[in-house]
Amino acid sequence: MTDTPVEESLFQIIHCYHEYAAREGDVETLSLEELKALLMDNVPRFMETLGRKEPYYITQLFQAADKNQDNQICFEEFLYILGKLVKDYHLQYHRQLCAYYCTQHSLY
Repeated sequence: MTDTPVEESLFQIIHCYHEYAAREGDVETLSLEELKALLMDNVPRFMETLGRKEPYYITQLFQAADKNQDNQICFEEFLYILGKLVKDYHLQYHRQLCAYYCTQHSLY
């Protein structure tokens, strides 16, 4: 049986995390620079669409996720970052749907 698209996506997220975590220092955590590279390399349109490509946004995400304040993001903390990004993108998705609906029905 082959993986579903969601299963494949989950595997790719895990693989991507470990690929970037292995770039410097601890191979099980992300530094701020590794996180920046991961996000800008792998979700550039996502970050652009959200207006979140500015370095301060990624720094704020990093600081909010770093619960134990060790200046590293473990996988569990990375899940917090993914959740925040998906939540923001979900809101954007609804805005786009609403705009499309309003345009189609001459509501603007």
